[in-house]
Amino acid sequence: MYDWDWNVVLDYKEVFFAGALTTIWLTLFVVVIGTLLGLILGLARRSSILLLPQIARVYVATFRALPILILLIWIYYVVPMVFHIQLSPFYAALLALSINLSAYVAETVRAGIEAIPKNQFDSGITLGLNRTQVMFYIILPQAFRSMLPNLLSLYITQLKNSSLASVIGMNELLHRSNLVISNTYRPLEVYTAVAAIYLAIIIPVTCLAGQWEKRLARKTKNT
Repeated sequence: MYDWDWNVVLDYKEVFFAGALTTIWLTLFVVVIGTLLGLILGLARRSSILLLPQIARVYVATFRALPILILLIWIYYVVPMVFHIQLSPFYAALLALSINLSAYVAETVRAGIEAIPKNQFDSGITLGLNRTQVMFYIILPQAFRSMLPNLLSLYITQLKNSSLASVIGMNELLHRSNLVISNTYRPLEVYTAVAAIYLAIIIPVTCLAGQWEKRLARKTKNT
């Protein structure tokens, strides 16, 4: 029978804490950058500017189809060779995860906008607003309510996807944990601790997201 030794978790608690903090920071940056880029791409999908919708469509299709792990490795190893730009593991992971998230956010934005009745847009034009004002003051606030559940799900998924950055040597939670295992030869205790840390991060975020979604649903029902 396996002889469990939880002292290894206590001995390396600072390592686990530092890895968890790096994972959280990476996820926050990815959420901000990926959402902003995805919003731009989603609006581009609805644009009347020549070739812009087609370019956005190709971007979205490409990076939704490309596995994140392949994208991570390509950006970290190939981009420096082609463009002579050296990226740290953190920035390579940030770029890869943000690109991946933006493709899914773009589709969410597009679907949210298309769910709004066309007469809402026409009414805004009638009131004297230009197309940009109608989009940002009338369409997007309404579309956001329908987009929110999917966006929150995407953000939580990105938190879990951050563990993939360990393959390029980024010092997030999983990579630091693997270093601990190489020093202690205690994989079961370490991976159990990692699983517990991810649960401790994700479950509260999921609960807060659910409460936020219910609050918006009540506001929508009352309006």
